[in-house]
Amino acid sequence: MQVAVVLNSKTEKIVPIVEGDIIRLYNTETEKTEDFTNPSIYLSQGKRGAVVKWAESQGITVLAAPPSMLCELSYDSAKSKGFHYYRVSANTGFAEFKQLLKDRNIQLVTDLPLTEIEPSAIVLPKK
Repeated sequence: MQVAVVLNSKTEKIVPIVEGDIIRLYNTETEKTEDFTNPSIYLSQGKRGAVVKWAESQGITVLAAPPSMLCELSYDSAKSKGFHYYRVSANTGFAEFKQLLKDRNIQLVTDLPLTEIEPSAIVLPKK
């Protein structure tokens, strides 16, 4: 299975979409990784939704999800596309995440707690 993990490349910590500069695709069977520039760094709005679309375009429907990973709109979009999540706590490192998977100490879930979903910002057109 392939998992999309948003990381701060300097700390190797798993972070919400809007905070990470890279997206690491991690194959849980082979442990192969491939890093990509987070497409959201080029956007001023719609960042989380853009990453959900990007992941789906890569054939990925599993995300490592710390609190605040998704907003209401991107979460609804991900749910409608059948995404699943590995919930991780804030400041979880990538190496720790890999170990959790290897030891089977983390569960794949279909829903995230609403308390971990950010409100969606509505941007009104300028007059």
